[in-house]
Amino acid sequence: MRSTSWFGQALVVVVLLAAGAILWRTSEAEHRLAAAERDLVTLRYQEAANQAQGPGRLANLLPGNGRLAADAKALETTAAYWQGDYQVVTSDVDARLLAANAAYRTARKGGGTWQAMVGKLDSVVKSYAEIVRDQPGNAEAVFNYEYTVRLRAVLAARKTPVAPFDAGATLTLHGFEGAPPEESDMKKFKMIVPMRPDERLEAEKAGKGTTKVRKG
Repeated sequence: MRSTSWFGQALVVVVLLAAGAILWRTSEAEHRLAAAERDLVTLRYQEAANQAQGPGRLANLLPGNGRLAADAKALETTAAYWQGDYQVVTSDVDARLLAANAAYRTARKGGGTWQAMVGKLDSVVKSYAEIVRDQPGNAEAVFNYEYTVRLRAVLAARKTPVAPFDAGATLTLHGFEGAPPEESDMKKFKMIVPMRPDERLEAEKAGKGTTKVRKG
């Protein structure tokens, strides 16, 4: 009877230790995902990809931890997209919008004849159309669909070759990096600093003459 009681207590201890280990791994995964999101919005894409790791197979058994694995995969795919690794993005069946965006950028990067570009954009338009059909409220997919359709129509009307365009070096999560206009002389650039209230008051006094005193 005493051995049975000892075995039960040991079993409870083992279960509690296992549960504690799983919760600890889950907490670590949540911290890594938070760090990955921070790295992503601060344009540190490689660091974000390294941090985007799920809670592990054992921790995935807990209810709700499947969401952490999906979030980690989404962050990893997004980081790969902004690094220009479009092949990884297009192979992710869950990242439909990113995959369509990657297909567009791949076609735009290579350029080619107008016939080839129209053919490539046909498949991109179909990808966006499927997303819009399933998610009518997806504003990004709707905008990209309209833009691609109009671009394809323009290329088909002009019938001119499309030059390659690689924006991988300047494109970021927040858009294109800014730069001075071409052929601009930055030496002529002047910085104007607002004056303090007391400096403005002194400047007003300096522009006024003293009151003339009438003699005689």
